[in-house]
This record gives sequence, C-alpha cells and structure tokens, in this order.
Amino acid sequence: MTKLRQTLCKIAFVTMATAAFAATPGTASATNAKTLVVGTMWEALPLAMQPRRSRFFNESEILDTLVKLDYDLKPVAGLATSWDRLSPTVWQFNLRENVVFHDGAKLDADAVKFSIERVIALLPYAADLLNIEQMTVKAPLVLEIETTEPFAALPNQLSDAITGIYAKSSFNEAGEFVTPVGTGPWKLTEYSKQDHTTVSRFDGYWGKTPALETIEYRYIPDHNSRTLALEAGEVDFVDNLLPSDVIRLSRDDNFKVYSKPTAGLYYGAFNAGEKSPLSDVRVRKAINALVDRNLIVEGALDGTGKPAWQFFGPQFDWAPKVTNPYKLDLELAASLLTEAGYEKTDGKWQKNGEPLTLRILSYSSRTEMPMITEAMAALLNQNGIATDVQMFTWSGMLDLVKRGEYDVSVVFWTPEMTGHPDLHLKSQFHSKAGLNYQFWENTEFDALVDKGRTLTPGAEQMEVYGKALEILQDDAPIIPLVHKVYVAASTKELKNFRIHPSAFFYDFKNVSK
Repeated sequence: MTKLRQTLCKIAFVTMATAAFAATPGTASATNAKTLVVGTMWEALPLAMQPRRSRFFNESEILDTLVKLDYDLKPVAGLATSWDRLSPTVWQFNLRENVVFHDGAKLDADAVKFSIERVIALLPYAADLLNIEQMTVKAPLVLEIETTEPFAALPNQLSDAITGIYAKSSFNEAGEFVTPVGTGPWKLTEYSKQDHTTVSRFDGYWGKTPALETIEYRYIPDHNSRTLALEAGEVDFVDNLLPSDVIRLSRDDNFKVYSKPTAGLYYGAFNAGEKSPLSDVRVRKAINALVDRNLIVEGALDGTGKPAWQFFGPQFDWAPKVTNPYKLDLELAASLLTEAGYEKTDGKWQKNGEPLTLRILSYSSRTEMPMITEAMAALLNQNGIATDVQMFTWSGMLDLVKRGEYDVSVVFWTPEMTGHPDLHLKSQFHSKAGLNYQFWENTEFDALVDKGRTLTPGAEQMEVYGKALEILQDDAPIIPLVHKVYVAASTKELKNFRIHPSAFFYDFKNVSK
C-alpha cells in the first residue's frame, strides 16, 4: 500500500471512529409488521417549508407533484396525466380525475393553481425554477401555465420536490404555511422535534394502496449510530451508510444492502473572484489535473462512489457527454502553474515567496463529505499545494461562501433530480443565478444555457447544452470529485425496496415486511 493510500485510508478511519463515539439511538424496537422504521441522516421537518426546500414532503410521498420521474429519470404522469406545449410560452396540463387531498377536498385546477402560487410566494427559489408569468383555469381539470419566456424544461421542473401540490388547509388565513396536506399515499400523523416524524397510510390515495400502515422516520444524524440502530433491531431501514458499514453489512445474511449510482455529485466549487488565487483559470485547471479521483474513491470511500471527471454522470442519456473530461496529468498541472507565475521550491508551489495555500470549506452532515474533502486536501498537499481545511454546518459554511471568504467549498448537489440539464446549469452557474456564489461569469455560457431551456429534447438541444458543458470544463469553475453511489441497508425481512436514481424519493409504496 502506498503512503498516500495509507493516508487516505487513515482519513476514512478517523472520520468513522469519531462518529462511533457519538450518542447511540434509543431502545425502541422495530417489530410491528405493518410499521416501517427508517433511520434518517436529516431531520424530517414537516412543519416548515424552507429547510431542505421541502424535500421531505416529496421524499416521504405526503405530497404528489404534477409530473413524476420514472427509474430512468424520464417524465411520467403524476397528478397531471398529460401535458401539451401550445406555444413557446404556453403549456396545458390535464389533471387526474377523482383525486382527493388528505382533508377530503377535491383536487382540481383551482387547487393546483392556488398551491403553485403559494409555493412561489413563500419560496423564492420556486419562482426561479418555474418562470411562471400566469396560470389560467381552462376547465375543472385543465390548467394552462404561461411562462415568462420560452421554457421547454417546465414539465421536468414540475417534477422537482419543491413543486409538490398542497391543499388549501396547509396554510392559515394569512397564507402562512401550517402543515403539509397533500394527495400522496401517506399523511402526516405525528412530529416530535429532533426525534421522529410519523406518516400513516392514506386509504383515499388515487393509486395502489401501500402494503404498510405506518412509516416512522427516526432522526439519527450520527452516521455510525444509524447502522448500530439497524443491527440492534431498533430500525428496519437506514440510508447514507459509512463505507465500512456497507462492507460489513454486505457480509451479514441478516441484512440487505442496496447500492446504485445516482444523480448526485460531490464537487469543489472554486472561488473565481479577486480574493482567491483561483481567479486564475490556469490554477483552476491545474487543480483539476492534480487530483486523482480514483484514489479518492478507492482510498477514502472503499469504492463507494464513481470517480467524477466531468459534471454530469455518464449513465444518463438525456445529458450530453463532454469530449474533454478531466484526467490526471501532473505534467500539465506543473506547466499551468508555472505559466501562472508559480515556481516549485522544496516541493511547494510558491509565488513571490508565498506558498500557494487554498482555504477549503465543507460541512460534515453528509456521510462521505469529510472523507472526500480531506482526501482532496491530502492529494493537493502531496503535489505541493498547501491547504487549510475547515468543516462547518451547512449554514455556517454558506455564510463564509457568500462573503467570498474561501477558495474551495466542497458541496453536494443532485443535478439530475429533474432529468434535465437546465436545473443545475441555470441555478448554479449562470451569472444571474441566485445560488452562484463563485463569482464566475461567462457570457457565452449564459447565452447557451438561456437558449437550451427554450429547446425541446432533440439534436439541437443536445448540441447547445454540449457546448455549455465544454465551457464549464474549459473554464473550470469547479472540480468534479465523486459521482454519488446511493447506499442503504435494511433487515432481511424487507421486500420490494428499489433505489430511485434521483436519490430524493424513498418510494415505499410497494415495500412490505
């Protein structure tokens, strides 16, 4: 084993050992055959819309969306059975018949219009996501949506969890959110802060009735403790396992381990602003050539992941493939750094006598994040670039990032969660995007993304997005690190669970014990 690989393995071990000393979960037992107990990394927050952009409501299927994504991330019928583009800016959505909310109210076009308007009013991100100019009820089950510009991606965006359809009773008279009341197969029955959220089967659901009666989402933020809870029989199912736990449980016949490449990407966002040495594109390209993603996956993650040399994962056919993926090239990196005015002295890259040092920020709540971040830093240190790694909560890191007080922020994003290139390219990298905290701007990239969202799927759309992705590679505002492999585990008694490639959808409707 090489010294570097030993270092990466040590990083993984220290991260996991630290977790092992955290508090263990309670002693409740998951024995009821009609109740599924799930150990989750995040707290389910059914009494607030903004945390995690309301994703729990969709993950748990309390709410339905107008459009759903199948297991190939293709748009399929949800609450809307069909949709047509009447003009470049006008879409017509035909709604499903005989659907009722958990409170007994009927779903119709008025209810959908009300819900989308409330979501846009309360969550500014939704306005950027949907680009809606106005909505018109054309018939009881027909809703017409006019966008502010030609927007071919609208059906895909309406599959995003944030666009779940709420009953009017979800809000008070002032229009403030109170509780999620939806049309999904599960309805909220109990919430205990920092402990658990329980949903029960909705027998009025428009689809197939679930086999289970109750699901309890138990909040166990410590990664090691979630697996311990499964082994102790306290929960039936856990997700976001540590790599070492994946290996151990895979060898135990008492458990099932589920593993599948999904849409998520761990990547380093570069500060391209004046405060950072990464304002120089040559330095950004050099870092991409210095970091061996294969070593990160194998050395720090025990193979639980896929090396990322480009932004979109290669397994999906609706996103174009780049022709120039990054590769490990130490000679190229040295040439680029030299061209940028750096020289290597005693194994360290310096300029004007000052070492090239990168302030790397990340957050520890995601399972693999500390290991990936530390492994990247170790690889940079080995190749002469000093690093200052600091771990925060997500909000703590974001505060510094917004102020430009960083060089690299290691983050996670699920860019394919709507099955369309628009979501991430527009919301993260467009110069006018609200989430672009990287101070990176490329007018040609902006123009291509703006055009791509107007085009229906086909050759022209793929060509336009392909050019945008080539710019993203060439100008290198990020360093792709690891394509997410979603891992979960359950007791051997669990049946019919299947990983959804968005990794944002449990789909427990068909599961039984």
